[in-house]
Amino acid sequence: MDAWNRFSIEVSHRPAIYYLAYGSNLSLERMAKRCPDAVVAGTAKIPGYRLLFKKSGSGFYATIEQDANCFVPALVYKISEFDEALLNRYEGYPKFYYKRYFQLAVKTLRGGRLKGNKQCMAYVLHEERQLGEPSMEYYKLLYDGYARWGFDVEILDKGLSDSIGVKPAKAYLAKFQKL
Repeated sequence: MDAWNRFSIEVSHRPAIYYLAYGSNLSLERMAKRCPDAVVAGTAKIPGYRLLFKKSGSGFYATIEQDANCFVPALVYKISEFDEALLNRYEGYPKFYYKRYFQLAVKTLRGGRLKGNKQCMAYVLHEERQLGEPSMEYYKLLYDGYARWGFDVEILDKGLSDSIGVKPAKAYLAKFQKL
């Protein structure tokens, strides 16, 4: 038995870690493929952060960066240690992303609130990464996620504008609306 198979047997598959998804993992379908033990716990707002698009290995992807005047909406999953190991691999941790922890109120999908603030983990692209334009396909994936979870798409549009500039963002969004 190789090391990965041994690891997958020995590590916990019980969801116990709160994970903040603000990018492509807003998609339940994608998350189910990436993290088989994950369950949706609710939504949260990451205060004091804004959404941006920065360069990773193969393109420009969502990240968060400190900004006292903003917040970023996120879908909160409970994931297992096994899922976290899979996400580490998928996200390119620690080469492209590092982990940031937040104490946040989590709103359930039924409108209630989980008891007490939860320690939630998010992957954040390293700050020195270059800002840039995400692919239309990736932007649509996020747009669909924002719409599905009732998040304000103006936050997504502002993230694009803050990453590539106001004029280029207007042109990008005009093309995007025609898809």
